[in-house]
Amino acid sequence: MSRGLWTTVSANEVYNNGRGLIIRCEEVRLPDGRVISDFYQVELPSHVTVYALTLDGAVVCLRQYKHGPRKVALTLPGGLIADNEEPLTAAKRELREETGFVSVNWTSLGNFTVGGNQGIGTAHLFLAKGAEMVQPPASGDLEEMHLEYHAPERVLTELGSGSFPVLAHAAAIALANIETKL
Repeated sequence: MSRGLWTTVSANEVYNNGRGLIIRCEEVRLPDGRVISDFYQVELPSHVTVYALTLDGAVVCLRQYKHGPRKVALTLPGGLIADNEEPLTAAKRELREETGFVSVNWTSLGNFTVGGNQGIGTAHLFLAKGAEMVQPPASGDLEEMHLEYHAPERVLTELGSGSFPVLAHAAAIALANIETKL
């Protein structure tokens, strides 16, 4: 089994909505020389997800409708990274906008490609400890969001029961719990 890199021979943009969604059809050469003429790539904007712990150790969660899984679900604060914005800056902005909380104690939990073969954007995950509410939430998003505070153990239970259906949120929960137990 070869472990070499694939080579992009050519790429043709087949769709661009002008808001960050780009689909490309690539011709790629595999390490063994085979060529695939229609390997599609999906480009979406990078985004952040924040696992925020309050001063008393509760996890700041949101209950809101998410159109991807098509249900009202528990989520973590987060959102898209603006053009030329650093991921940590976006995480701080999203936490404040969506929840009214701020923190001075931030840890990166890593950056992850959402789709292993098609790309589909990068999730930047963060842990924010000692979060304090400094203002009412003011997200301006399309979603109607309700703040909830849960013990980390309850969040893990909710994760196991499927209440957190967004992959980046599930990863942030798992990684934050590993980080805080070290």
